[in-house]
This record gives sequence, C-alpha cells and structure tokens, in this order.
Amino acid sequence: MINMNNLLSIEEVKSFLESDQKELEDYIREGKLRAYKIGGSYLRFRKEEVLNLRHEILPRKTKQGSVGAPFWGRLYDFWKFNNFYLISLLAVAALLFLIFRS
Repeated sequence: MINMNNLLSIEEVKSFLESDQKELEDYIREGKLRAYKIGGSYLRFRKEEVLNLRHEILPRKTKQGSVGAPFWGRLYDFWKFNNFYLISLLAVAALLFLIFRS
C-alpha cells in the first residue's frame, strides 16, 4: 500500500529534479522513476524514488568543484521534505515550555 503523504506531484518532481517535462518523461520511460495514477488521472511519484534519482542525476548537472555542496544539498533536501514537521515540533516544544515554566 502506498502512503499518500509520501507522494509528490509532477510539478514538485520537476522542480526538485531541476528537470523539464521531457526529461521527466524520459526517466519514466527508462524505468528510473515510477509514476502512480491516483484517481485515474493524477500522476504521483514516491519521495524515496525521487530522492534516489536526484542523488544520481544532480551531480552530473552541477559543478564538481564545491566541497561543501553535498552536505548543504542534503540539508536542503531534508528541510524541503520535513519543514512542516520541524516547525510543528518547535511549536509544540514552545507550548510545552510555556505551560511547564510556571
């Protein structure tokens, strides 16, 4: 069973992979990325598959000279996919601090 929270739209995937429509179609045709039909017409992609493909193809698209790029790229990926949870965790921690402070 596919978890609906781990699915990305076509636009999200194109933005995340820094690809256009043709490149995305090529990845699907070559079997590098699987598309899932939700509701018969909405294509979605699994986050894990997109992340794996991103780490495979982006080094080819970016410059190979920067030493810190892999760390910051991974940090950006982590933030992009988990920002809601991180902000929620901070909000809950702040509320708990305010409640138990007195």
